[in-house]
Amino acid sequence: MVGAKKIRLEPVADELPADFEELRAEARAEGHRFLNRLAEDWAAGAMRFDGRGERLLAAFVDGELAGVGGLTIEPTDPTALRMRRFYVRPAHRRTGVGRQLALALLDNAKGDAKAVTINAQSASFPFWEALGFIRVTRDGLTHAMDLRATSVGSPNGP
Repeated sequence: MVGAKKIRLEPVADELPADFEELRAEARAEGHRFLNRLAEDWAAGAMRFDGRGERLLAAFVDGELAGVGGLTIEPTDPTALRMRRFYVRPAHRRTGVGRQLALALLDNAKGDAKAVTINAQSASFPFWEALGFIRVTRDGLTHAMDLRATSVGSPNGP
């Protein structure tokens, strides 16, 4: 919940959410280009988040698209998943939207992967570390979470 506002998460399957272009424009204005890549890969059918353990979620607050985030198979380790294309609109940051979106994706990863990795921008390091991710520096990654050692939702994890 965001104050009196309800956060609703929906899987993205057939098409990107209706307000995706507005979300994408906000991301571009902040210098983030990864939602461009999401749109291009989606349109080309190159990445549809439909492999084992993969998922793309859209977060809505009072009907407005507040953010997106996904999981794909980690290219450097097929036993892991990678958090990708994670973006929350500035107006919805620090309201619980990002946390709820990330926790839903992590919950989805349980049973399908040994670990979840991310390549995060430095400004978001505190967010990911508060969820239980550990900083790593390898293979283009910044953080990883061993799902076998961390129970999502536990006092020692998200």
